[in-house]
Amino acid sequence: MIDVIASETIKARSVRSTRALLAFSAAAVLVGGLMALVSAGAWDAATPDERSHFGGLGDGASVLTVVQLCLMTFGILTATSEYSTGMIRTSLVAVPVRRKLVLAKGLLVAAITLVAGEVIAVATFFASRLLIGDRPIGSLTSVAIGLPVVLAEGLLMMVVALIAFGLATLIKSTAGTLVTMAVLLFALPMVPRMLLPAPWGWRIASVLPSELAGQLSGAATETSLSPLGALIAMAVWVTVAIWAGLAAITKRDA
Repeated sequence: MIDVIASETIKARSVRSTRALLAFSAAAVLVGGLMALVSAGAWDAATPDERSHFGGLGDGASVLTVVQLCLMTFGILTATSEYSTGMIRTSLVAVPVRRKLVLAKGLLVAAITLVAGEVIAVATFFASRLLIGDRPIGSLTSVAIGLPVVLAEGLLMMVVALIAFGLATLIKSTAGTLVTMAVLLFALPMVPRMLLPAPWGWRIASVLPSELAGQLSGAATETSLSPLGALIAMAVWVTVAIWAGLAAITKRDA
């Protein structure tokens, strides 16, 4: 397994899109800091009345959504890039045990996205708070409040990347998986809230991936899951997605 992981690491490093996606993700620290700096300047120039309903550009935390999308795309391309080039056949010849190949890719995605997600989320938070200072801008107004939130967001980035990887192994299409993930993350949470009465709409929506980070950190205003429950839900989503990919690749031709 170690040799397979090493081989997959070399593949990931050799793909231009990997470097680009990680560079875009890292740039979020600068963008978030710039947003915080602009917000701080706007706050200082605002009148007392304007400060009472101050919006500005926030504390820069919104850029973490872009980081999540970049790391999600990395998870997808880890599975689909070999299908688009035809190299999947070579990989399956080198590693005939398909489950081992998928698990090696999944472990690589997990390691890279967990480290990148947590480092970027924490760095963005501290850079933004340093620039904002004691100004009451944004919701993450202190380390005690903000650090659990950004740590949960960093973990969710890995979870989303692994779900995307599992679905990409199943679907084999970059575009198809991107659309599926967009529906899962952005469209699907609205459906139960619109169609079902309270509190059932929220209870169903609360188990979807996009709602889990807030419940894990305790920052969500509405919660149906405990932090442990949110963590278990994350594990279930990853397990189901990876299992679906494993089941598909072991039963079909390359």
